[in-house]
Amino acid sequence: MTPPDSASHAPRPAGLLELTGADRHRFANAYLTCEVKGLAPGSGACGFFTNPQGRILSDALVLALDDRLWIEVSPGQEEAIAAHLKKYILADRVEVRPLVDAVPVSVHGPRAAEILGVDLPEEAWAHAPGNVLGTAVRVQRGGPSSLWDLALWVAPELLAPLCAALEGAGVPAAGQEDLEVLRVERGIPRFGLDYGAENFPQETGREEAVSYTKGCYLGQEVVARIHYRGGVQKVLRSLVFAPGTAPATGAALLAEGREAGAVGSVVFSPALGRLVGLSILHRRAAAPGTVLEVAGGGTAEVREP
Repeated sequence: MTPPDSASHAPRPAGLLELTGADRHRFANAYLTCEVKGLAPGSGACGFFTNPQGRILSDALVLALDDRLWIEVSPGQEEAIAAHLKKYILADRVEVRPLVDAVPVSVHGPRAAEILGVDLPEEAWAHAPGNVLGTAVRVQRGGPSSLWDLALWVAPELLAPLCAALEGAGVPAAGQEDLEVLRVERGIPRFGLDYGAENFPQETGREEAVSYTKGCYLGQEVVARIHYRGGVQKVLRSLVFAPGTAPATGAALLAEGREAGAVGSVVFSPALGRLVGLSILHRRAAAPGTVLEVAGGGTAEVREP
């Protein structure tokens, strides 16, 4: 874990798209669970792309620039999301294409902005052009569901020099294994591992990614109905595995002999000295303190993420 008085960095795997054209805000707003229509340049939002049945196609981070939207989706999902959006372009003045001009570098540490000497609004996901260690970047603040505290969007050809400059300035590279441990310990789920196309947005625990006031979008009727009729039957939970348990991702989790979910992410937590993980569980088995059987042997205790 990055100490509170320091920072570390890591290039972030991401699927990257951009939308241009006069109708870009209205068009994107019709396919994302978050509010996009009113985003001013320099603001951002996180949400989900959903299908007509309200199930998740990908998570999404949207940045509004002066003349375009940058959209970060789950790694490997950019082609599928681009094809999904292009199906719905009729008379819309919008173009969907790969984002090739910038890639994100995550900076971890609550004092990251102070250490790098950048000044940003306090709002989640806010961003602005800047200069970090002599490199032109777009600096972005993190949000409630981000593992990173700051993102530096940089031209691909400047990625290596920027990372070298960060190292030289005492902001070392973060190990991917360490970041994975931190992600699971903080209860941040990953698309394709902890949730996927079978899940509804509310099952991920990322309530800030869904607006219930923005109006219609693809899948909105189902997502809103779930919300107003009492919520989903499955919820994200953390797991702490008993000593001797060797859980595999995808292994069934059983409560009183009935399947209640499946193991998602699994890492070793140095803080607990135990294997820990994430899972989306049926509510009947999701109360903190519940002990679940792990298919293949062993048990796991349910905890709040």
